[in-house]
Order: sequence, then C-alpha cells, then structure tokens
Amino acid sequence: MAKTSQRAVAEARLDAVRQQLRANKLDAYVIAHLPSIRYITGFSGSSALVVVTKRKLYFVTNDLYDVQVRKELVQHAGLEVIIDRDPWKALSGKGLLAPLKTIGFDPSRHSHAGFLAMKKASKGSSLVPLAGLIDTLLLPKSASEIKSIAAAAEITSRAFEKMLGMVRAGMTERDVATFLATTTRQMGSEKDAFDIIVVAGARSAMPHGRASMATIKKGDVITVDFGCCVDGLYSDMTRTFCVGSPSQKIVDVFAVLYQAHMSALDAAVTGVTGAGLDAAAREVIARAGYGDNFRHSLGHGLGYEVHEHPRVAPGNSGQTLPTNCVVTIEPGIYLPGKFGMRIEDDVVITPSGPKILTSAPRELVVV
Repeated sequence: MAKTSQRAVAEARLDAVRQQLRANKLDAYVIAHLPSIRYITGFSGSSALVVVTKRKLYFVTNDLYDVQVRKELVQHAGLEVIIDRDPWKALSGKGLLAPLKTIGFDPSRHSHAGFLAMKKASKGSSLVPLAGLIDTLLLPKSASEIKSIAAAAEITSRAFEKMLGMVRAGMTERDVATFLATTTRQMGSEKDAFDIIVVAGARSAMPHGRASMATIKKGDVITVDFGCCVDGLYSDMTRTFCVGSPSQKIVDVFAVLYQAHMSALDAAVTGVTGAGLDAAAREVIARAGYGDNFRHSLGHGLGYEVHEHPRVAPGNSGQTLPTNCVVTIEPGIYLPGKFGMRIEDDVVITPSGPKILTSAPRELVVV
C-alpha cells in the first residue's frame, strides 16, 4: 500500500472511531484486537494495545517491536508510542488514564486477564462494553487492500488449476494438500490462510475435514478449500471436482449447488443484508430438497483475518453490506456417508453486483 494512500485510509478510519466516541459519549476506546489495530495503524506485529481518545492515540507494544513500529506505524496526529511489556501499568503510571471518565471496549476482543488488567489500571473510570464498533467501521476495504486480496485470490486460482493437471487416483488427500501448499508459496503466497482442506469420496461430506492419508479413488468427488496471503490479507476459495466419471447423483446435486451459487452472486449488491444474501442460495437448495444438508452460513468477510465481519448468515438481517466490502460466497451440500460439495468465491460488493476475485473454474471439472 502506498504510504500516502495508507495514511489517508488509516486517518479516515481513526476519524470514524472518534466520531463513535462522540456519538456514544465516551472519552476513549480501547482496541486490543490485532487486525483492527493493523487497519488503523499499519502495525503488523503480534503484540499491541491501542487507546483512542478525542485527541490522542496511545500505541503500546513491547521492546521486541521497537524497530518495527518506527517503520510501520502511520504517523497519526496525536500519536504517542509507548514501549513497555506491561501496557496497562505503563498507561496508568504515566497518568494517561486519569482524565478519562468513560472508556469503551469490545468485550468479545479482550481476554479475561486483559479485562482485569484494564479494570485495575483504569480505576476511577467507567468501563463501557461496546461490541462491534471497530468491526462495523472496517467493513469497506481500501483499493490497495482489495488489490492485495485479489492477488492472493489469483494465486489460489492458479494453484488450483495446476493441481487439476497432476491429481490422479491413487494419490492421498495429503499429497494434494502438500502440492497446493508448495505451489502457492512458489507463486508468492506468504503463508497458508488455514489448514488446507482436501476431502475425497465419503469424506467430502465433512465441511471442515482436513487432508488425511485417505486414498483418492476413481469416481470420487473431491472438495478442496484453501487460501493464500499477500501483504497480510487473505483469500479463501473452495472448488469441487471429480477424478474419473462422477455418478449421476453427484452431477444432479452439483447442478443444484451451482444454481444456488449463481443465485447468490446475482444477489451480491451493495445494500443487501447478510441474511438476504444467504437466503438467495439457501432457498434454491431447500427447494431441491437439500435444505437440511446445507449446514453452515453462506459466507463471511475477508481481510487481515480469514473470517471477519460481516456474517453472511440467516441471523444477520440487521446489517447491510456496503460497497467495497469483501466477502465469501460458499454454499455447500453434504450427504453423510455418500459425498459432499461446496463452491466458494471471494467477491467485492459493488452497487452493480459482485466483482469476483477467484477466477478458477467453478463448474464440476472431471480429471
């Protein structure tokens, strides 16, 4: 991300946090969630705490990151960097918390020990639980962030296509996973987004089954789910294919899944709710008689975490998806003891429909 662009985006996000301070009558807000800290400050390390006040931004990390923070941090107006291994003791000891009468925090982003340390250090202040404040502000991604997610998605897509040229009956699921992990690194991925899923035959009915030593047989339906990382931002793609001719049942169920997936893509426009987008796929699957076999939500947000807000799920009827929000669309049908299948694309939400970042064929490929 270019420095000027990064700073402009980060400053706009920090300003939005401060607007929420005013709206909620807070003197400060504590951010302990590392991806949220990165969105606002540019810091990519694994230890940090941020306290945002109306005029100051206190950034605390330990001495292992002394050099890194000087290179990475966006130089916000009012930024004060504190290097200390006990952030709350440092903030309290410097008297920085004393003027703060109301301090907001997200209870879902703090450990119990972290909350107790915050409570002790901010004695005399009122701690106000306020979940989701940062998550909501960070739904839209910047042009540079989308570019990095797109680059990760392109590596994922190209690796899948290469894998189709080498997979054959007699290989194990783990052989396929190893090929994908090695190939994506060679193509420029920083790391796997998560443990690679490769499930074949009856094992493909497990939505989150990990690659095993199970042998791939002719006629097996195979689902692979994996992702890449570029500039700290993730992709996440699932494809289903067959080794050898599939049964008619596999072909028929895949036709339903494909129709559901395309229906969801058609519905992925700015302003749709998470529940509305989920329903676009779920209703197709339910009408075909497989409603009970689609056992997870349709998708999730993507960014500096593989699973971010928003939830593209039946229960999320109160949240609309804004322009430039990046989400996955991944309907699945799972028949225990027989087979399962899923298609997953990464898309950018726009007013005219989704910009699809994952380019690998989503049809039922036979190899």
